[in-house]
Amino acid sequence: MKPKSVIANLQICRGIAALLVVIGHSLHDLDAIAARAGLDGVHSSINWGAGIDIFFVISGFIMVHVAAADFGTSGGAQRFLLRRLARIAPMYWLVTTALIVGAFVAPGLLNVPIGGAWHIFTSYFFIPDWRSDMSVVRPVMALGWTLNYEMLFYAAFAAAMFLPFTRAIVVLTIVFIGATVAKSALDIRQTQLAFWMDPIILEFLFGVYIAIAYRAGWRLSAPAALALGSFGFIAATTALPEALGLALPINFLRYGAPAAMLVGSAALGPGLPDGLLTRFGIGLGNASYALYLCHPFVIRLLREVWLRAGGAALPLIAYCVVSVFGAVMVAFALHRFVERPLAKVLEGWIKGRSPRQSAAPNESERESIAFRQDQRALETIP
Repeated sequence: MKPKSVIANLQICRGIAALLVVIGHSLHDLDAIAARAGLDGVHSSINWGAGIDIFFVISGFIMVHVAAADFGTSGGAQRFLLRRLARIAPMYWLVTTALIVGAFVAPGLLNVPIGGAWHIFTSYFFIPDWRSDMSVVRPVMALGWTLNYEMLFYAAFAAAMFLPFTRAIVVLTIVFIGATVAKSALDIRQTQLAFWMDPIILEFLFGVYIAIAYRAGWRLSAPAALALGSFGFIAATTALPEALGLALPINFLRYGAPAAMLVGSAALGPGLPDGLLTRFGIGLGNASYALYLCHPFVIRLLREVWLRAGGAALPLIAYCVVSVFGAVMVAFALHRFVERPLAKVLEGWIKGRSPRQSAAPNESERESIAFRQDQRALETIP
């Protein structure tokens, strides 16, 4: 299997994951529309939050796959961190700033008021903190809670990169499992530590080990990949495991394991045939980060427009369709006209600051380089 196929498959998984989250939040706002119209909301038993578990598993895979050659090399950790920060931080800072500005312009659109200066500071620097109503640990941009975990993954991964690859993976595994066990055993409640030591971080390890299996040459046939991926998706998003008596009491296993099945099927299975649907899935995956960040703005704005235009009298599901479609279109635009140009500028800056790599890359380095070249090629798909 060529690296290009694994990227295409994983990009489609990212697109699916983002779409699950968007649909879930659209249905949440649909309840507000229904309440104003004196109607019952649309009740769904689907676990739309499974998209987050899929994202975390993919994150572990990508980190290993693109950075395995840099373990134990001079400047490898620095290159990795700079690239990851350039990928995540700028867009997140932009939407956080937009949310803060919006809080002053139209505070009525916010479910929870913006916190004080400390909450804003922690939001920009990916430090877990309680929101202003003390109901849950969330940054100003509530969806940024997942990025607080991503930054933890990046920091731990970069620290491990000073070791040879195999030893680093062992250390990462021990540290992550040890942290989750210690949280429970010691009843740790300090906000940041309790957040970072949650068992959900072990979903990252699922992706790490799938990437190791991929690098070791493990592959699935098309029927096996389809069966594994289908079961994983259904198990992650529905109550099928409970119905079969297979439900696991620990959340990272209950939802993370099925997510790992889906990602594993995509990573180890054959590439999907080229076609319009495949290309759309890849394009949606490319824009998935922009979609994840922008969709609350689109959904909330459309909700207000919908209500003022008398939309409460229309079939409720119509709002969901319109808001999801609108969020996807805005995400494509943001990805093309903001995210990609910004990434190009930052990539040039990083190349100027990063230590030089050896002139003759080894086989593992060539694989990593090929992965990044294919990833940039996929970014051109509309």
